[in-house]
Amino acid sequence: MIGSRREFLAAVASSPLFGRFSAATDEPTQIIPLWPDGVPGGKIPAITEVVDDQIDTLGYRYRVGIHVTRPTLSWFAAAKPTGAAVLIIPGGGYSRVGIDREGYECARWMADMGIHAFVLRYRLPADRWAAGADVALQDAQRAMRLIRAGRSGGWTVDPQRVLVLGGSAGGHLAGSLCMRPNDRIYQMAESADHLSARPDGAILLYPVVTMAGATNGGSRRSLIGDNPTDAQITAYSLDKIVASTTPPMILFHSVHDRTVPVDQSLILFGAVRAAQGAIDMHLFDEGSHGVGLRGDPAQPFADWPVIARKWQVRSGLV
Repeated sequence: MIGSRREFLAAVASSPLFGRFSAATDEPTQIIPLWPDGVPGGKIPAITEVVDDQIDTLGYRYRVGIHVTRPTLSWFAAAKPTGAAVLIIPGGGYSRVGIDREGYECARWMADMGIHAFVLRYRLPADRWAAGADVALQDAQRAMRLIRAGRSGGWTVDPQRVLVLGGSAGGHLAGSLCMRPNDRIYQMAESADHLSARPDGAILLYPVVTMAGATNGGSRRSLIGDNPTDAQITAYSLDKIVASTTPPMILFHSVHDRTVPVDQSLILFGAVRAAQGAIDMHLFDEGSHGVGLRGDPAQPFADWPVIARKWQVRSGLV
C-alpha cells in the first residue's frame, strides 16, 4: 500500500506504460456466478453463450462475450489490499460485452494498486430477456451487493469504498447503477440482496448517456428497441434521472469520438451540475473509442488512468 499522496504520484511517474496490464496474461483469481440458483427475469432466451477470442492490432488478447446466459464476477485479488474495491463494467453496445479490453486489463491495474477488482460479465438486453431493458441492471445491482457482502475465505472490503468503472454502454450501465440504486428490479433472495447497490464513486469512459435523438443507435436499439416510447427514452437517459444521492463521478471522452459523441458526456456533466452533484470531466481532442488502457501513449487520452487515480485519492476511494 502506498502510504501518502506524494509516494503515490512518484510511483505513477516511475511506472511502465499502462499497456503492460493489457499485455499481461494473468487470469482472474476466481470467477463467481452471480445467480447460483438461477437467473431472475423468467425463461432464458433460445441463445447459446459464446466467447469470441481474438488478438487485436496491438497483439493483445481481445475476448468478447456474446449471448451471455451465465453472468459472472471475475475477481482479481489485490496482493496488498487497502480495503477498497471496484466493479468494472466493459462496453459492447448492449449486444456484446468485453472481457479483456476495458475489463481484465483494468482489473489488473486496480489490483496492482491494492484494490480488489471485479469484472462483470452481464446479460445483454439485445437478447430480449423477459426483464427487458433492466436485465443488465439486475446483474449490476447483484454484483455490487455481492462485492459489499464479501466472501468467506475470499475478500473483505470497506462497504463505503466501492467504486464502479464503466466504458461506453458499460458506462451507461455503471451510470444507471449510480442513478437507480434503490430500484427493486429483482426478487431479494438472501441477505446480500438487502445491501446497498449504490457505488461510492464512478469512473465513466466515453459513456452512452441519452437515448434521445439519433446518436448511439446501436446501444439504444439493443436496450429499448427500434421504436421506444417517450417514457422509455426518459427512463433510460441518465441525464433525466440524476438523483440527489448520485455519487461523485469523473468522465473521460475524446472530442472526436466517432462512436459515442462527446455531447453525451457534456449532457451528463450539465445534468449532474444542475442537480448540484460532484462531477469532474476531462475532454481530449484526440483519442479513440473503447481503448481502455490501450490508447496511443503519444496522445494525452492515454493518461486517463493517472488522472482517474488522482481523483480516487482525492475522493477517498483507495
